[in-house]
Amino acid sequence: MQQVDIPRTQTRDIVDALKARIFSGELRPGTRLIETELARDFDVGRGPVREAFRVLVGEGHLQSHAHRGVLVRRYTREELLEMGCAREVLESLAARLAAEKTLTEEERSALRASQDRMNVAEAEQDLDTYSRENRNYHTLIETIADNAHVADLIERVRVPYLGLRLPQLFAVDQLRQSNEGHRLVTYAILAGAADVAEAAMRSHIRAGNAHTAQLPDELF
Repeated sequence: MQQVDIPRTQTRDIVDALKARIFSGELRPGTRLIETELARDFDVGRGPVREAFRVLVGEGHLQSHAHRGVLVRRYTREELLEMGCAREVLESLAARLAAEKTLTEEERSALRASQDRMNVAEAEQDLDTYSRENRNYHTLIETIADNAHVADLIERVRVPYLGLRLPQLFAVDQLRQSNEGHRLVTYAILAGAADVAEAAMRSHIRAGNAHTAQLPDELF
C-alpha cells in the first residue's frame, strides 16, 4: 500500500475516519460505500467524499468497480501472507527500538496497562475486545519506538480487522497463543532487552502468519 500525504482538510478528515472504521472492523471487507450516504454522515458535499475515495483506493484500502461502485478491499490469503512477511521485519525493529529507549514512567505505565487489557480479554475469551486492544498495543510500541520512517512503513502493511467468522475453539486458541507472544514482548521492552524484544516480536508475527496460512479457504 502507498501512503498518500494530503493536507488537513475535509477530505483528510473523511479519509482518517473511514480508515478508522475499516481497521476497527466496522466496515468489513466487501462492504459497499455509498457516496451520498457518507456525504450526509459527514455533513459535506459529495466532492470531499469522492476525493477521499480516490485517496483510499490509491492507498489500497478501497477498490473501485465499474458496476459495483466503491468497496472495502477484500484481501486474498497470499496478500495477507506477503504483508505479514513485511510486518515481521518492521514490527520486530520497532520492538527493538522501543526496548533500546530509556522509557518514561508514562510509557512504562501505558505498556503495562495495554498488556493488562489484553490479559483480561484473553481470560474472558472476548475476541472483539482482544482484536481492538491488540491493534492498540502494536501502535503503542510503534509510538514508543519513535521512528517516523518505521511507523510509516508499518502503516503501509497494516492489516485491517477482517472480521473472519472463525470456529470458536480455533479462534480462542489463537488468542491464547497471540497473547503469550505479547507478554514476552512486553517483558523484554520493560526490561530493556532489545535482542529478546526483537526476537519475540518476530516470532509473534510469524506465528500470526502461520495462523493465516491455516485458515479455511472459504474465509477469503
